[in-house]
Amino acid sequence: MRRILAIAACATAVAAATAVGAAPAQAAPNPVAALKAQFKTGLGVKFSDKFSLENKIFSRRTGTFQFGRAGVAASDLTTKFNLKAAEIAEMPEDIQPLLRPEQTIKIGSTAYIKGGMFASFLPEGATWLRGPGAPATGLTGIFGQYINITEPMTLQKLVKKSKRTGSVYTGKITIGEILTTSKWLKAILPSGGSASQKKSVVSYKLYVNGKGLVTRLVTSAKGSALGFDASTISVDSRYVSWGTKVSIKAPTEGIADVDELEGLDEFSAPLARVVGEAA
Repeated sequence: MRRILAIAACATAVAAATAVGAAPAQAAPNPVAALKAQFKTGLGVKFSDKFSLENKIFSRRTGTFQFGRAGVAASDLTTKFNLKAAEIAEMPEDIQPLLRPEQTIKIGSTAYIKGGMFASFLPEGATWLRGPGAPATGLTGIFGQYINITEPMTLQKLVKKSKRTGSVYTGKITIGEILTTSKWLKAILPSGGSASQKKSVVSYKLYVNGKGLVTRLVTSAKGSALGFDASTISVDSRYVSWGTKVSIKAPTEGIADVDELEGLDEFSAPLARVVGEAA
């Protein structure tokens, strides 16, 4: 009898183990739902970009997004170029000011830009240029990640057009498809991009953690996609400290408005972006 009971117990244990092993795997967390769950006042995420031209790092950007209930409420970005002073000196004179480090703080619809192209044209005592309606990326947006994963509709497109393997989503999307939902990219390409640019294909890999939150985005495309002469462009972005407390504040001193700048006739195009032609 004891032997029969022992055999029965073993059989029951094997059956139970088999049943557990056959249980369906849990569905992967939805990255879009995970993102929206982060939209709480005073919380945010930090990120860093490495922007490369033909596999050589050209610039780096670090920043923080502060969320509100509807999405990004404020941001603070700093872009620095991976160039030596001698290399910058060899550039055309009208390009050199653009290659200075630039910080852009955006609160609501108003951006405050420090350094970069306009630093030399600020009146005495001013360190910040205020631009109502100016882009969150300042004038150096094109030198960083041009796909913004904090935009739910943009993230939804990346997920939908990709194939998931474990925690990585791999796919391709055109610049034109991104432009239909992304205010971020529209600000980087205020003209809306040419017909050929809109057809340009971006290959991407989107990495998420166990909660479905994006931890990394790697994008690559032909340089012409963003108007570069380089054969290829790639951006590697990392996202950390989701849910951290964030408090981004606008500067209160040393602020100048666009009409206080002088000697900018030759920079009418970038000036128009700061005035507010870019959303």
